[in-house]
Amino acid sequence: MNIEIIKDILNQIKSEETYNVDILDDEEPQFSDYRYNSYPLKNDNVKKFIHSNKDSRICYIDGGNIDLISSPSFYLGLVRVYFNMFRNNKVITPNVISQKYEFYVLGKSLGKDRDINFTFKLFPFVNDNRINTNEVDLTFDSKDPSISNQNFRAQLNSVCGIARRFLEWKVSEVIIDEELDKGDILVRDGSLQTAIKGESDFSKRAYAAADKKEVTFCGVAKSSRLYTNRGRALSYAIRLIGNKSYPNDMWYYHPIVDINYLDHNAEMYFVKFHPSSRYVFRFEIQKNRVKILGEEGIKEVLGLIASNSMDLRFPGYPFGLVDADYIARVRNDEKETHTALFRSLCDDEKIIKFINENTSVEDAHGVLDSLQGI
Repeated sequence: MNIEIIKDILNQIKSEETYNVDILDDEEPQFSDYRYNSYPLKNDNVKKFIHSNKDSRICYIDGGNIDLISSPSFYLGLVRVYFNMFRNNKVITPNVISQKYEFYVLGKSLGKDRDINFTFKLFPFVNDNRINTNEVDLTFDSKDPSISNQNFRAQLNSVCGIARRFLEWKVSEVIIDEELDKGDILVRDGSLQTAIKGESDFSKRAYAAADKKEVTFCGVAKSSRLYTNRGRALSYAIRLIGNKSYPNDMWYYHPIVDINYLDHNAEMYFVKFHPSSRYVFRFEIQKNRVKILGEEGIKEVLGLIASNSMDLRFPGYPFGLVDADYIARVRNDEKETHTALFRSLCDDEKIIKFINENTSVEDAHGVLDSLQGI
């Protein structure tokens, strides 16, 4: 180990202007998209809030997915979407619907002219007429920029993540319709931005349900890749500002940016949900709801979520999202069970041969890993 090189690296970090420095002159959030108009960072944008004792329900929703059988032309995956509900920081049971929705995702590659399309179909574990799987059966150009990068086409297993995103919005709509009432809150894992072709169709229906029932639709992002124009992480810069103003309190930072983008129907905040938390989270609320709630209403929403963010294992992050992540996450032992079941029920030698010969294209890397004991 070269100690001198490590010391040089540390000295290089210390010499950067972004190291342990408060707000720099003219520092502001950096958005490359012209539809995002940012505000300069200011101490005055930090506001304190407290816990709320309002008698509203809070619902948290998250999804998970995993590959079961994957090849360039044939794919089988599993998606799980789960939600929980709290009132006065106590778990409550839904009155009408199931808390967990599970689906197999069957994907195929199709040649079209001189290109390749991906298509997928959903197979629910339990039929529920509230979830119309036909509206989620879609076809994508493998080079669609919303699922690929500029130089390479997407991989077929991307259809599972697409299905998961669409289903999270659809289940949110069902939850609002069947379980929530005026003044209640729905919190999804992640931002409210839609990025995939067709995803906004699902988000708009979920928002329409929330508008009709006067439910507040929110999102909490565990991570943020936003920057300032000086190259600092935006969450880090805002944490410096907020903790300087309110080091021992809960606070939120706003405004950050005016979003004029139909696929991102949100108002953006950064929030510290616990006085001793080391984290500030990007937090978004459906834009129309912000206008209705006003500043005091926003503080009530934040205060209710903060009352659910006191788990000592992760203070400042909503326990409802911790639980939703735990239940929605699909683990490797489940993958093995579902894959084995699928193969055991396959009694056609030609299909078995087709699957084995296609998956062997992607299995070679796994063989190398096993040789190295990975």
